[in-house]
Amino acid sequence: MHYYFPGMIVGFILLQTAIVAPTLFKKLDIKDFGTVIRALWPKFFMWLTVFGAATLVTVYFDDHPSVVHYVIAGATTLFALTCYLIIPATNRATDEGNQKLFKILHKVSVSLTVIILLANIGYIFV
Repeated sequence: MHYYFPGMIVGFILLQTAIVAPTLFKKLDIKDFGTVIRALWPKFFMWLTVFGAATLVTVYFDDHPSVVHYVIAGATTLFALTCYLIIPATNRATDEGNQKLFKILHKVSVSLTVIILLANIGYIFV
């Protein structure tokens, strides 16, 4: 059972980043895209946080828990929550035209999401 949520995390990230966001970018004008993305990304990161916490719970109840599984589940939860918490600052930087700060915060968010993705892909192999 403890493999279920990491699989959901991987699928959720791939769906959001490979299908949903690019489709919205191609089909919506930039103003509408910004409005939709601002509504969508907080939910995305909150669900990743929930899935990470659910993974922690399932690892806890596993018969043979692995320290690596705890680390991946904990990092997923922490990194997704971090991405969620920096969204207001990222939006504020965009609204104020502070491209330098926006680029830094966006890079943090993207990097943490890639780490979450790769760690949860690797989850099954440890």
